[in-house]
Amino acid sequence: MRKDLSWSDAHRWHRKRGRRAIAASVAAMVAGSVLSLGVAMSWRSASRDAALRRFEAVAAAQPAVLEATTARYVRALRVTRGYLEADRQARLESFATFAATLRLAEDFPGLRSLEFVRKVPGRVAFPVRFVAPETAAPGLLHNDLSSDPVVAAALAATVLPGAVTITPPAPDEWNRPRILLITPVHRDGDPIGWVGGRVDPLPFAAEVFAALPAGIHAELRWADGMADVGSAGAEDRPMPGFVSRMEVDASGASWSLSFQATEAFAAEDLGFPWLVFAIGLVPAMLASTVLFFLGRSRMRALILAERLARDLAVSEARAGAVMEAAVEAILTMDGVGLIESVNPAAESLFGWTAAELVGQRVEIILPALEMNPNGGSALPDETERMLNAHRRDGSVLHVDVSLAPASVDERPLYILIARDATQRKLHEDQLTHQATHDPLTALANRQLFDELLVRAVYRADRSRSSVAVLYVDLDGFKDVNDIFGHAAGDRVLAETARRLEATVRPGDVVARLGGDEFVVLCENLVEPRDAEKIAQRIVGALGRAIPVASGVAQVSASVGVAAASDGEGAASLIARSDEAMYEAKRAGKNGYQVAGPIAV
Repeated sequence: MRKDLSWSDAHRWHRKRGRRAIAASVAAMVAGSVLSLGVAMSWRSASRDAALRRFEAVAAAQPAVLEATTARYVRALRVTRGYLEADRQARLESFATFAATLRLAEDFPGLRSLEFVRKVPGRVAFPVRFVAPETAAPGLLHNDLSSDPVVAAALAATVLPGAVTITPPAPDEWNRPRILLITPVHRDGDPIGWVGGRVDPLPFAAEVFAALPAGIHAELRWADGMADVGSAGAEDRPMPGFVSRMEVDASGASWSLSFQATEAFAAEDLGFPWLVFAIGLVPAMLASTVLFFLGRSRMRALILAERLARDLAVSEARAGAVMEAAVEAILTMDGVGLIESVNPAAESLFGWTAAELVGQRVEIILPALEMNPNGGSALPDETERMLNAHRRDGSVLHVDVSLAPASVDERPLYILIARDATQRKLHEDQLTHQATHDPLTALANRQLFDELLVRAVYRADRSRSSVAVLYVDLDGFKDVNDIFGHAAGDRVLAETARRLEATVRPGDVVARLGGDEFVVLCENLVEPRDAEKIAQRIVGALGRAIPVASGVAQVSASVGVAAASDGEGAASLIARSDEAMYEAKRAGKNGYQVAGPIAV
């Protein structure tokens, strides 16, 4: 307050300053409201974008679901075709028994019935010989389908072996909607009829959309958009912009998928973020209140405003540091790699306390980082790299590390950010394993076996040791697939792999080349005849019966044995074992043959 002013002048002067403070409080309130509203709207926009990305991810995953579902139905049709081609004495009762093994009601809820339609030579007639279950279509058995133009056209067009035709939804004889799956049946190269499956569109669509999250309305149509298959999800108020349509080719048929998100899909993301708005508005209200009540005293208002401004800046800086530190492990180092500070996330990740790490070199937790004692990093150009971190308890942890140079008052320092990469490393290892191993048996695949064989031949040639390859082929495996189905075939292959691994020596490599062909790589044999002993054990082990879901499968093994000659390459060795295996088959199967020496 100026001391040369009278009381009345000082009163007017303070009133003027007070009014200005009140005006400033109002302006602060308006500005804070506008700023808070802007932040809230930005928050709402970001939430909507996140919801849209979730919706697009859900929609993008559905074509694969449709393809997998359609492929299962087509596989059931092909298994039935294989049964009819293999069983020349099939009757209605045996067909019904076979169909029961497929678990139609449990595994194929949309499949209304399986039918066998006989081909009548010399005339246009399509009588239904078998139907399973018989109650699925009363009156269909022995009915001639030539009167149904859709069915007749589909049957006439499906003649090539292995072909599968899927028809668009259309009403059947009882005016029920249906989709037809048709494949021809051949015996000895001649067509004898067709296997057909009647699919109820609504359960089929419900199966495709079973995993959709709440709040998404989905529709499945035929590709031309004219025939509806089915839909899922309630038709609630739609969300603008949350629409996806795509064309999908599944099992030779073209489909149309459409998705519409409703407000129930992201109700929380679309509502106004009142909490964010209120949080942003609180500082403005406080500032306005402070200015209003302290406007009567100019000096106190100025002092308090400056203090609030400084405290607010410090609080914002601390809040920002806490927010960033809570996400990833952060360390700061001087120019030669001495740790100066760490955040709580780094303490949790590495298992050291801040007091234990400060002053230590960064190599104590990241030995591969190799900071230069004269200043600088051994990795100056890498923005991110996976390294092994040593925790305080001695365990090793995979982490992604990024190192950024900085300076404070012309003093160089480094900011290191690390995050746990255990899951990513595990995923990469799983991908490597999948690329080199057979998914059904978990054995080495052809690619890995070829690499191991080349190395084994090289080692044997240098050390003058013996190496042999046993080529194993199953006898009667095709009959297992034809009689019991592909699931039983997979069971036989898996059990064969298990028995091979249990029969060979520790250290021998068992691999599946494909189909029913396996190979065994035997190194460090005392003498070549040791490979024959292993072949004898393999023939005995694989000749035992294997129980499957619908009976007992019986296969045997033909084994070709080839021991490497001096200077022989890997390709020649496996080719000789393959030829010896065929000699075992020609000799009556269920045995082994030893390949002769290389012709000079």
